[in-house]
Amino acid sequence: MRVPTQEQVRYHGSRWCWVVFLAVLAYVAFPSSATNVAPMTVGKPADRDVVAPFTFPVNKSDEELAREAEELAGTVKPIYQFQERAADSAKIAMHALFSTLESAADQGGAVAIQQAAKAQGLALSPPEAVYLNKGGKRHGLERALSELFERTLALGVTGPGVLQVEQAPELIVRRRTGEQAVARDQVLSYAQYLQRARAVHPDKGSSVGDELYVRLDGHFFRPTLVPDTLQTERRRDDLRRSVDPSKYIVRGGDRIVGAHEVVTSETHEKLVALHNELVRRGAATSRSLGGVLGPILRDTLIVAIFWVLLLFYRRETYRELRQVALVGGLFALVLLQAAAVAHFFPQHPEIAILPFLAMMLTVLLNGRVSMIAAMILSIVIGLQPVFHDIPALFFCVIGGVTAALSVRVLRRRSNFYLPVLIIALGYLAAALALGLAGGWSVAQVGVRGVWGAANALVSAGLTFFLLPVAESITGITTDLTLLELSDPSRPLLR
Repeated sequence: MRVPTQEQVRYHGSRWCWVVFLAVLAYVAFPSSATNVAPMTVGKPADRDVVAPFTFPVNKSDEELAREAEELAGTVKPIYQFQERAADSAKIAMHALFSTLESAADQGGAVAIQQAAKAQGLALSPPEAVYLNKGGKRHGLERALSELFERTLALGVTGPGVLQVEQAPELIVRRRTGEQAVARDQVLSYAQYLQRARAVHPDKGSSVGDELYVRLDGHFFRPTLVPDTLQTERRRDDLRRSVDPSKYIVRGGDRIVGAHEVVTSETHEKLVALHNELVRRGAATSRSLGGVLGPILRDTLIVAIFWVLLLFYRRETYRELRQVALVGGLFALVLLQAAAVAHFFPQHPEIAILPFLAMMLTVLLNGRVSMIAAMILSIVIGLQPVFHDIPALFFCVIGGVTAALSVRVLRRRSNFYLPVLIIALGYLAAALALGLAGGWSVAQVGVRGVWGAANALVSAGLTFFLLPVAESITGITTDLTLLELSDPSRPLLR
């Protein structure tokens, strides 16, 4: 193995130092999430201040969620559906029986009545048949049953034993499309139905008539209030799912615990939640050496990909230290601006000036290099914990790649509105895609599209303003400059 010479180390080191510098810059510039959240014992004083680096929720435990869900579900009043058809069915069946008995009495007396009743599913004893053969008694029973149904079944009666097992103090009674809350003790049960039947007894002095009347009450009974278990459980499930999993929200900048303060159970829950959130975001959970070196090493490896590209596939740029320095400077400028966005407008990553980087490198080098640079830098920005729950990576990639492609249609500085329009449409398409997937409102999509268009305008302006400076630093005469110089309409060529 050949040991590199001092000259080679100096040659490559002067170029690769930018990689480490950019990684350190990203760690320093972006909002720090490194927080020492090592476990603290409940009831003992804290040995340090802990401040929330960002907003995060403290979630309830599974037991708390289950308990709250059941408490909410228990507030749902059971739903009972009024069955109007059942009441009509009882009336129709009752009148049909007495109509049949009327015809049988006219034709064959008590024997014919007994046979007709049996055909209707009602077995009558001979004394009961004789009783029904009397027109006055028969008509009295029919009137009493009809009045009973109007006073009970038409109002709503539950089936036998239904209310005995119902624990809710109030019920919801649904009639067609309407609902009404009714106290449980005001709902008629089967036992109360029988009690009301005795109140309209047509022949209380006859033992045969009394027994027959009670039998007919039970024979024609139809429950007209039926528990709607499916709808009740559906409402209970809706309430169970509506339970907020967050116990409370800790805002960024809030002090969780101060030095020498006693750690309470609530404080301990917040510290545990912060630790879990840091792990989920891939951020450091302490300010130890490892907590600092980890993010720096991560960003170093990502930025190094682009420097490997320069080393193997863009040697003419890698050889020129000034060109490498310009690339590093552009990377640093974009990182600083993205860090400012993260500090002041973290909800709007679409205003990170990735299009500026892509347009500048496309004009200076080529579109392939600029696209890769934009994607590499987008990954670095998107991996910052402050952007973990925000689609920063997607917006940065779309903006950078669209900008790299837009410069290909550019032939002179005066028509820079074309790249601006293309980049703005790219941001709008990105916002529309995320809006459709995330259920954003039209206003939310429009606001992000407007911010993206403003970013495109600023990036294009910076590119054309700083391009002569970049050409002077790197010694590159860009294709755009050559096209402008070769334009026959220029005064010099006329």
